[in-house]
Amino acid sequence: MEVNVKAFMPLIMDASQSKNYAFQALQAAKDKRESDYSVDINKSKEFLIDAHKKQTEILNIDAAGSNTDINIFLIHAMDHVSNAQVMHDLIKELAEIHLSKNNN
Repeated sequence: MEVNVKAFMPLIMDASQSKNYAFQALQAAKDKRESDYSVDINKSKEFLIDAHKKQTEILNIDAAGSNTDINIFLIHAMDHVSNAQVMHDLIKELAEIHLSKNNN
């Protein structure tokens, strides 16, 4: 079986980068470094948007009636994107709690 790495690896890479920056943002929020938090959460969002764009391209190809090779690797990549979205959203909520705490 030939595996088309170009179809799924960009999704995994962008989603992984999004999660990485989200966790960096959370640490910055815990350390009360608001400007670092903003930079990292924005980078997380940028990678998440890129992953969603790539995901949408694949979905559009399939919706147009082209024969899309759906395999376990592509499903795994789509799962990475979904997890990145959840992590990004959850970390934004957690960061808000950390950043709103009094410094006492």
